[in-house]
Amino acid sequence: MIDVALKNVFRQKIRSSLTILGIAMGIGLILALGAIGEGLNNQIEESFGDVAGVIDVRAVDNDEGISEDVIEGIKYIDGVDEVIPVGSFHITQSTRRFTGMMGGKILGGGGSTLTFTGIYPPDQDYLIGEQIIAEEGRKLDDSDDGEFVVLLGSSAAETQFLNIGDEIEYERREDDKTESFYFQVVGILEETGDSDIDNAAYVPLATMQELEDDDTITSLKVKITDIELVEEVTQDINDYSEEAKAFSFLTVVRQLESTLGTIQLAVYGIGAISLLVGGIGIMNTMIMSVMERRREIGVMKAIGATTTTILIQVLQESAFLSLIGGFIGLMLGYTSTSLITRYTAFTTIMTPELVIMGLGFSLVLGMGAGLYPAWSASRLDPIEVLRYE
Repeated sequence: MIDVALKNVFRQKIRSSLTILGIAMGIGLILALGAIGEGLNNQIEESFGDVAGVIDVRAVDNDEGISEDVIEGIKYIDGVDEVIPVGSFHITQSTRRFTGMMGGKILGGGGSTLTFTGIYPPDQDYLIGEQIIAEEGRKLDDSDDGEFVVLLGSSAAETQFLNIGDEIEYERREDDKTESFYFQVVGILEETGDSDIDNAAYVPLATMQELEDDDTITSLKVKITDIELVEEVTQDINDYSEEAKAFSFLTVVRQLESTLGTIQLAVYGIGAISLLVGGIGIMNTMIMSVMERRREIGVMKAIGATTTTILIQVLQESAFLSLIGGFIGLMLGYTSTSLITRYTAFTTIMTPELVIMGLGFSLVLGMGAGLYPAWSASRLDPIEVLRYE
């Protein structure tokens, strides 16, 4: 019966081809939109994957900072893996006030301002990433505590025209007296694509604390053992002390994923409308086919074909139409997403689940659209048909 069904599908080549094209366009659109959505999800995970597992903790009062007792207490909260202190200093210079992770103005080769991020050298891999290497020179060493050295991100080094061995003048003004300190560039990190790292200038926290005579810690980075615990640990930190306020990027990630999910539902709806039109095309094609073959179906029933046999044959024909359209749609979707990936900076991802969904959807659509024509054909009375045909 399969060879008969295939033969009947292409009995009217133009009509069948147009029907197949309609299905292919709908399936191709859904697959392309799905691959774009997967690509967006992957970009979100790559952009926020590392920071989603890090909780930012900031002092409610910057002058008081976060006490050592609170820092020690946070370390013992269930789910906390590491607590990384980051100094924040306010430096007055040239009648202007600069604030930030380390708020002093830094004069380099580019003549523009940078921001020093003060960290303890053993903690740098938690902030930067162990897999990120120094493209030139080295990262900070444990022995750099108290030393005037700086590790630059790739963009910071480029914009400041700084190389290994160059010095950055750090001016500190107090009581109308200006004193200069020179930080030597010991390393330049490889480009990461993360602007927070690429634009950073890392210095030993102990050096800045001694320089400013201020041990106040106003912010922490808290690493956790399992990303699933982020929200729970964030709440525990907020409940633990009123000195600090905890915030996690996971909230932002989930908001982005929720928004993306809503957008995906909308675009899938557009694709579903296209498929619905294709399904109507299949139904129309099969109804026309049944009407044109009334005499043939009547003869088949007269010589012994059962109602079930006729029903299955017509359903097979509609299924073949839809599956052929599905495979062509798969090729259209794959080709379009490959072109997007090749000629743009965006990477689409065609997953096996999307392929199975597309082909499964096309088969279900074909069978559903062929139900009425198949039922109509199976109900034909061979005596009435042969009398009038």
